[in-house]
Amino acid sequence: MDQASLIDESEQSFEQSRRVEPTVSDKMKRTESATLKQKIINFIRDVQQSKLPLDSMPSIVQQKISDFEDEFQDLWKESDEYLRENGEAIEKLVMKPLCSKLISIDPVKDREIEFSMKAYSFVQAKHLEIDENIEKHKMFNQVVDLISKIDKVETPKEKLNCIVNAGKQTSAIVNQMANNQPTGADNLLPVLIYATLKAQPSKAYSNILFVSYYRSPKRITGEDEYYFTTYESTLQFIEKLDYQKLNINHQEFQDLSKERLDVIKNSQNELSQNGIFNMDAHQNYVNLQMIKMKIQDLQRKSKFYEQSKKYKLKFNQKQLNNITLNEIPEFYDEYQNLYKNLLEMQKDIHNLYNLTNEIIKESQSETKKVATRKFFGII
Repeated sequence: MDQASLIDESEQSFEQSRRVEPTVSDKMKRTESATLKQKIINFIRDVQQSKLPLDSMPSIVQQKISDFEDEFQDLWKESDEYLRENGEAIEKLVMKPLCSKLISIDPVKDREIEFSMKAYSFVQAKHLEIDENIEKHKMFNQVVDLISKIDKVETPKEKLNCIVNAGKQTSAIVNQMANNQPTGADNLLPVLIYATLKAQPSKAYSNILFVSYYRSPKRITGEDEYYFTTYESTLQFIEKLDYQKLNINHQEFQDLSKERLDVIKNSQNELSQNGIFNMDAHQNYVNLQMIKMKIQDLQRKSKFYEQSKKYKLKFNQKQLNNITLNEIPEFYDEYQNLYKNLLEMQKDIHNLYNLTNEIIKESQSETKKVATRKFFGII
């Protein structure tokens, strides 16, 4: 279907469909709008064929949408009550055919968040300290469906509507389960995180940027802005997820994470054998994520010394001949704690080194082995 047909057959918004007088869609079909209609078609075609980097597009597109709104208003002299819905209709006319061109804004971040959602899909309601009966609530599946739908709709407003409606329904669930006692973002966020992990949306971060970049700021206010920001926080939480953010012990977290990573690797091997996608590139990505998780855990442990300063270690600056007999038991306990931490760190470093070497051995060619070793600083 060409751009002219898209504009002529554009679906009307609910507000537009209630209008007694002709809508934007109706007026765009009239002879008087022929010049404006052609400008919109030309602009859509120019963007679709453009070689400009995606980060230069938001300001160009936003400005053009604003210009088209002004030109439509100059042409038809609509009353003020219709200005907002006219702007919505024109934004939709422009953005719907451009979605496929402009949506992949940050594929690297998308893959990182998608990987986190798959790797941590073992998370249960109890790990987020929310009611374990949450999934039985009649609206919970609706929230999951709305989050899944974000990637399927094509305009900034439609994507924002999915996010806002998911937020509203999550708020309703939280309020009902709290017997209408006062609740806030601290109650809302864990449930939204849980629903998002269940939904496993694709291009999660790019969809957020798509709304931020191509939805006019004057149309992301109040309640919309609140739920949009909450959903952003949800994705940030999932991206940086670790056991310290969950109600789970370290060992259980590691065991469940390893189990999920094995499942991911096996499923990808299957898909690769069926020719669905290139396994090498994806496997390298999974391996790097595994190492990243190990390094993050090691970094947390390595902060022990910094953290120990605030505990004011009693003997770290004391000379041995200044320690009294009464202080020996206390001195021994302090030594034991430090030694235990050191052993744990050495064990983790050894495991990380073994994992890195394992991945290098899995590389299919000598070239890959050399490149991987260089990456990890082994040669």
